[in-house]
Amino acid sequence: MKLPLPFRRDRPIIPSANAQDHAERLIAESLRMLGQVCSKVADAIEAQRLERQGYAHNSYLRRLDLDEDEAKKPSGPGTGG
Repeated sequence: MKLPLPFRRDRPIIPSANAQDHAERLIAESLRMLGQVCSKVADAIEAQRLERQGYAHNSYLRRLDLDEDEAKKPSGPGTGG
């Protein structure tokens, strides 16, 4: 028969569950922050690439692969095209 020790080193389960919950919350927040950082780095790389191709930083992009005639034609439902 085991007798309970007055000064056990075992800790109750509840604090360890709280510690696990806290750790999981920190990991989730860290991954979200890492995702935001990666998104900003990707945007910066894309902006540099576009600047090298001659686009200004805050200008609208214009498609060059369409003819002027095709770009002027309305498209959508009821236009026949």
